[in-house]
Amino acid sequence: MQSTADKIGIFLSGLCAIQCAMLPILLSVSAVVPSWAHFGHGWIWLTVIGVIAAWSFSRGWKQHQDKRVIGLFAMGFGFLIAGSLAEDKVHIITESAMFVVGGVLMVMAHWRNYQLMRCIKPKASEVVGGIE
Repeated sequence: MQSTADKIGIFLSGLCAIQCAMLPILLSVSAVVPSWAHFGHGWIWLTVIGVIAAWSFSRGWKQHQDKRVIGLFAMGFGFLIAGSLAEDKVHIITESAMFVVGGVLMVMAHWRNYQLMRCIKPKASEVVGGIE
């Protein structure tokens, strides 16, 4: 189950970074983008990514207690929050860069968590019916 959480996290964080990198290009070739099309999009991503990160990293922390995973997560999520808060206050390239950096840091956190969890054997209390 742990690897599933990290795989979903890697996918969604990477998708977020790619989508945010492409947004300025899409907006520059788009004739008209209605204002409602972008409303709340960052907060929706943050909620989904935050829930998956909490699920994945809390389980990982119990096993490996690696501070680098938490540090990468904190910096990545911080960039995502900053990008959402600065959405109407900075140039779209700056906003996109904040989301891309945040997404990449989140991918790095999930990847490290995934790798560490693969290296740790589950405790006897976590093994169900002899299956890990």
